[in-house]
Amino acid sequence: QNGLGQGQTWAARMQGVATFSNFANFNDPSLDSYTKLEDETPKTPAPAKETTCGKAVKAFFLKRLPVLQWLPRYSVREDLLSDIIGGLTIGMVCLAQTLAHAAIATTENIQGPYCAFVPTLVYAFVGTSPHASVSSGAIAAILIADQLRPWSDIKDRTELASLLAFIAGFALLIMGSCKMAFAVRFLSHPTLSGFVTGGSILIIVQQSRNLFGFRTFPHTEGFISHIQTTLQHWREVDPVSLCLGVFLIILLDQFNRLKAYANKQIKKGGPSAAKFQVIKRMTEMKEIVVAVIGTTFGFITAAGGEPTLVTVGHIPSGLPSFQAPWDIPAYQGLVSEPSRLYSFMMGGVLVALTSFLTTYATTKKMALQYGYELDPSQEMIALGSAGIAGSFFRAFTPSGSLSRTGLAADCGVKTQLGGVFAAGVIGLGLLYLTPALLYLPKASLAAIIMKSTSSLVDFQTPMKLMKSWKPSKKGGLKRDMVIWCIAFIGTLFFGVVYGIGLAVLTSVVLIVVDATNPPAVELGRVEALGRRWRNIEDWPNAHTYPGILIFEFRGPLAFSSAEFFQEELEHKHFVKEQRDGVKLSIVVLSFESVHRMDSTALTMLEDLLVQWQKNGISCVISSAKAQVRRLLEEFLINNRKEAKQPAILDQSALMISVNDAVELARMRLAARKEHGGKAMEKDITRERSNSAKSIQRFVRRRSLPTGTLRQLPPEVQEAARQAALQRPKALQQKRSLH
Repeated sequence: QNGLGQGQTWAARMQGVATFSNFANFNDPSLDSYTKLEDETPKTPAPAKETTCGKAVKAFFLKRLPVLQWLPRYSVREDLLSDIIGGLTIGMVCLAQTLAHAAIATTENIQGPYCAFVPTLVYAFVGTSPHASVSSGAIAAILIADQLRPWSDIKDRTELASLLAFIAGFALLIMGSCKMAFAVRFLSHPTLSGFVTGGSILIIVQQSRNLFGFRTFPHTEGFISHIQTTLQHWREVDPVSLCLGVFLIILLDQFNRLKAYANKQIKKGGPSAAKFQVIKRMTEMKEIVVAVIGTTFGFITAAGGEPTLVTVGHIPSGLPSFQAPWDIPAYQGLVSEPSRLYSFMMGGVLVALTSFLTTYATTKKMALQYGYELDPSQEMIALGSAGIAGSFFRAFTPSGSLSRTGLAADCGVKTQLGGVFAAGVIGLGLLYLTPALLYLPKASLAAIIMKSTSSLVDFQTPMKLMKSWKPSKKGGLKRDMVIWCIAFIGTLFFGVVYGIGLAVLTSVVLIVVDATNPPAVELGRVEALGRRWRNIEDWPNAHTYPGILIFEFRGPLAFSSAEFFQEELEHKHFVKEQRDGVKLSIVVLSFESVHRMDSTALTMLEDLLVQWQKNGISCVISSAKAQVRRLLEEFLINNRKEAKQPAILDQSALMISVNDAVELARMRLAARKEHGGKAMEKDITRERSNSAKSIQRFVRRRSLPTGTLRQLPPEVQEAARQAALQRPKALQQKRSLH
């Protein structure tokens, strides 16, 4: 504020920078020197910006390896205990279930636990669902057994099951990388229900040989042949095995009843809810209880250390060894027959799709319940990676399980680390518990399989479809019933591939039929619904207008449906004139349900409108979607203007509703009637007086060479006269609409 104060300030500043070597430059009064001091002052380097390529690589690894997302956020205090408890529970349940699933797949029993070891570990690092239990599955085992049916040697079936897992995993990996998860949409609910029901009945029939305790049973193929062979060997039934199996089936049924009762009590709440929660957890481990009871009974009844019942037999101890899935003797025989190899590979693709569908359906249910997002393409990649990795360690195709996934959620599993603990339990079981399986009776496994697969039998779906025939007599649920029957009968009597293949083919054919023949109806106004427009076939009291046809096409208008559109429109045209006794003058096309058009449909529509114009029929298109409206404007309005062709469509009517379009059509029809009566002479006089000006204006607008009236072509003169007549009417209609 004064000289002294300013001097003190500068002195303080000089003391603060006295350590710099270029202090003399700072003391220089030159501005350039002062700027040089600031430039020479060392600065902290700015952090390097991440390049676009680096961001893309980082995003790729974060997307393809979800473990990089959840592991850094993992809370040991909040998540670890729940993951340990859930993982141990799932692992113990898998020990018994996977043995049963290996029996369903008709492979060696040890392959079931192998399927719950490496694939479970791989999915824990690549999968996106914390609750998914990826190991063996009953539905996938049904398909695997169907593909292995031609081989009678169990060793060949076990080795080929690993090769099938490699093919299925590779197919899932390719489809997931190409974002082809939509392929499973062709497996409809009736298709899956019919296939699962037929396959479950087939499994129950096949497991009857273990329930009856047959010591020798010939290899059979098909539902009928297995029943015939079982009846031929009825004298060899072991009563002890049969009684044990029936007792264990009843015990499993009681466990299910107890679980249902516990769920009811838990929902009621109260002080006893915690006790019933413990009971529910115990019932969810019913397979372990049955296996322990069966093993104990087999050990007690053993004579001299050798089991007297038909048991699982010796199972090798230790973790699975590494082996390439194609490095097997059966592979050479498979390659030598191209037809069998092709069928085997197609079967692997079918196993892949079914395995993914069952896994994704169960995990999607949990994702909706617990509020997290699933990426179907990443789930395909995860399941495919798990299958490929497992195939090198003698596992068959892994799959999800609704019961185990639900159990993981009930046990409070928080992250995918629960799968790592489950795999650890499986590994310990393979190392130390396999000798005890020597005394496990096959009747015990048959009881587990029969009871679990019986819950998959779904006859409620066809019963519901049969009851729904009447309200859907034109298709819909009756078609679903046909698809269910095809899948059920085909699976039961001809095999899973034929059952699913025929059902999917039928579904695709029906989709094509629907695409080429969508609903096309005539609309009428229903006063009781607030002047809404409905199909006159469903609403006979709907009001229509003589001389005006309101036509609605409910589907995409493309090359596949263009001819059907024209045929239906001509048919409605003929029926309309026969019903009203009046010649049709105006057609209102409702395009509210038309979301797509192609060039074939546009060409057809243009030809139709031109023909109508020659016959004195005008057209109004209403409620057109934005994409369809742009196509109509470009193809039927702008292109015709550029080609100097007469207009066949009113551009202003494309955006109005059906109700406004009908009012516009009625106004045009009234104007035509008025023009044909007393106002005819006045219109002719007005036409003659304005014809010269209209022609000149028409010539200027079309950029034609000017000339006298006689020099212009007759069609140009007629077009000019029509334009002169239509212009006052168009202005009047616009004012009325406004």
